[in-house]
Amino acid sequence: MMLGGLFGGGLIPSQNMYDPMTSQRIVLERNANYVLRVRAGPDMAHLETIDVNYEHTPLKIDSEDFSGYLSVRVFGFSGLMADPCHPPPVNADYFASGFSRKALYSIQVVGQFKGRHLTADDIMFGNYFDRRLPLPPFSGLFEWFMRRMDRTLVLDMKSDTPSAVSPLLATVQKLSYWDSSLHGWETGTIPSINNKILRELHPIDGAFDREGRVAEYFPIKDTLNKDSKKRRHHFEKSSHRQRWKIKPNETYAFDFYSPFIDVNHQCVRMPNAVVEPMPFFDSDMPLRYECRTRDGRHTFFIVQFELIPASRTRPLRTAQNGRPRRQYRDSGYEREILDPPPPYSEEA
Repeated sequence: MMLGGLFGGGLIPSQNMYDPMTSQRIVLERNANYVLRVRAGPDMAHLETIDVNYEHTPLKIDSEDFSGYLSVRVFGFSGLMADPCHPPPVNADYFASGFSRKALYSIQVVGQFKGRHLTADDIMFGNYFDRRLPLPPFSGLFEWFMRRMDRTLVLDMKSDTPSAVSPLLATVQKLSYWDSSLHGWETGTIPSINNKILRELHPIDGAFDREGRVAEYFPIKDTLNKDSKKRRHHFEKSSHRQRWKIKPNETYAFDFYSPFIDVNHQCVRMPNAVVEPMPFFDSDMPLRYECRTRDGRHTFFIVQFELIPASRTRPLRTAQNGRPRRQYRDSGYEREILDPPPPYSEEA
C-alpha cells in the first residue's frame, strides 16, 4: 500500500483538509502549470524518459542486479514521451474493459533478480524521498492507521531521507512466477497488451491473462495460488518471506497499481468523489518508486514521476490530432510534449 494509502489517508496540510474549494483550486493550478514526465532506469544515474502507455517499447533493464522489462501506464496520459514520434495513445489498451476503475496508473516489471542468497524479505518496494517532508499535524495517527492496514509497511517519514516501503512480494497487486527455462504462448494470437514482452519471453500459460495483463500465478506451500489477497496475507509473516528464496533462473512478473492516485492530474480521487491535491509531489519533489534491497546496497529499478513547469516549453507545431505540441529544453537536448492536460472536472 505504501504512500498510496497515505495519500488517500489524508496527509494533506490541515488548511486544505476540509476545504473542497481550495483543494479544487490547487488541482486546477497544477494542471495548468505543469506537465507530467515519467523516467525510469536501473539506478538514479541512468534514468531515462519512457514511452508511457506504449506497449511496443517497454524499457529494457540489464544491470548486474536485475534484467527485464519495465512498463508504466497512466490513465489519460498526455505528457512527455521519450520519442516525439510516439504521441501518447488516446486510449491505452491496458485501461480497456473497465480496468480504469481498478487502476489510474500502473508500474509493471517482468524479469530476473540476479543477486545471490536473496529472499522475499530482502527485496523492498516503495517511495523514497531526498529531503525532509512537511508533515501536517497528527500525521502519526495516519501512520499508525496505515501500519494496521499494511502490516509489512516500513515507515520512516520524519528522517532527512524519508521512505515508505514494503516487501515487494507482499505489496504488489498481481504477481506471477516461473522457471525461466519454461515457455508458453507458442501458438495463438498474442494480445496487444504486453505484446513485445510476450513475444520476447514466451511466459508459461497462466502468468498473463487473456488480455495480456499480469495475472496472479504464484505457488504457496507447493499449491498453485490465483488469489492475490491470499498471497499477500501469506507474506505478511517475516518467517514466510525469509524462507522464500529468490533465484537468478526464475522470472517474476508483477503489476503495482492504484485506483486512487491520479498522477496525470496530480490528485487523489476517493470513492466518495472527494478530490484532494496529491501531497509530497511537486516540481521540486518527484514521486519516486524504488525497488532495492532492505539494506540499501543494491537497487534493482527506479520509476520517477516528475512535474515539468509548462513555462519551460514553447509552441512547436500542430499534431495530427489537432492539439498544439510544444518543445521542451532539458540538459542540452530537446523533446516534444503535448500541451499541459486540461483542468480537472468531475465530468472528465
